Amino acid sequence: MNIVEESIVIDKPRKVVFDFFADPSTVTLYSSNVVEYDVVSGGPTEIGRKAKLAVKVAGVRLEYTDELTEFEDGAAMTLRATEGRIPYTLRMSVADEGEGTRVTFHQETESFGGVFKFADKLVLKMYSRDVRGNLENAKVLLEE
Repeated sequence: MNIVEESIVIDKPRKVVFDFFADPSTVTLYSSNVVEYDVVSGGPTEIGRKAKLAVKVAGVRLEYTDELTEFEDGAAMTLRATEGRIPYTLRMSVADEGEGTRVTFHQETESFGGVFKFADKLVLKMYSRDVRGNLENAKVLLEE
């Protein structure tokens, strides 16, 4: 099992930060590796809603369908890949921290070996850097 976990503090109230990350229309604004993200069934925050997405990791385009499996308004949400080459579960959570909000991104995936010809460790390191950059992009957008 491969795990990527990154967090950042954003100087905005928790509700504002959570609503930003919970809105499917913002994903491509802050995420450099998600090139398409479209809800295809259900409401944006409805448990069971599905989205079609395309990501680029290490220069490889991968297409997925994910499902919203958990939604705690103002606290956390979990997405699970239902279709795609690398199964994953992604949990985004927020918590008050000082005057701001700590956002934590936690993703678990199976081995990349069937998709990438190089080691999981290298891909994981590159992807962690992308995730960190995405959180920093969100911080800039929210704090403008």
